[in-house]
Amino acid sequence: MKHDLQYTQYLDSMRSYTERDQASKALILIGYVERDFIRFYRAGRIKDGIDFAQENLARSKTLLSKLTSDEKVAQLHALVDILSFEGIQNHVDIYEFVQLRTQYHQRLLKLPATQKKYIPWMKQIIKDFGELTQKDGLSYADHLESTLDIIYYVSSHLRQKLTVKQVLEHVNSRCNPAVVQQGFNTEMQMSIRDYINVKKIQEAQRVLMTTNISIRQIAQELNFYDAADFSKRFKREFGMTPLEYRQQNSEID
Repeated sequence: MKHDLQYTQYLDSMRSYTERDQASKALILIGYVERDFIRFYRAGRIKDGIDFAQENLARSKTLLSKLTSDEKVAQLHALVDILSFEGIQNHVDIYEFVQLRTQYHQRLLKLPATQKKYIPWMKQIIKDFGELTQKDGLSYADHLESTLDIIYYVSSHLRQKLTVKQVLEHVNSRCNPAVVQQGFNTEMQMSIRDYINVKKIQEAQRVLMTTNISIRQIAQELNFYDAADFSKRFKREFGMTPLEYRQQNSEID
């Protein structure tokens, strides 16, 4: 690997990490483990990457136990998105990456991710995407660390009132915000604001399919302006209101 620096080893000395509540620390830990793992993944060192991730998560079992099943599932969804994005960006034949991403998102919708199942599911996701990277591969591009940082940060804070300013402040201490925004736009083919909206709508879609939580409460938990704002954005994306979507797609008997 070109650089052996691992960000995870610095977590315990980071004030912004140590002063967080336990659940937030668990989400941050997962994000940093994923970011370090991506470096192994890009270098084709899948087994080394799995060993690294498993070791760092295993020694933090008590911390990870603070996450709910829904939060663990959300992190697995995020991992699927990250690995499929890497494959789509760097391979000629992208269909298998798209197909595997869709299959995993569908399977995870029905999954209660207990503490015992979380790491095995993570390893299986990595293994399956890792096998695809061995086919028809191009050399990996030098993806911006700040772009990955934003992806992790947004995924870990979907239920907070996220603004572009807040996201940029998160990476500001290390990067010029103008460069960060330009790099993200290039990498993701969308703005940071659009990415936040997309991820919040995707999370709302998942909640509508798998719970009976009211539309108003979903809007409140995901920090939309109000239920009307949530419904308007959702309909613009899916061509139907949240209630209509739930009636047609709910997985609850």
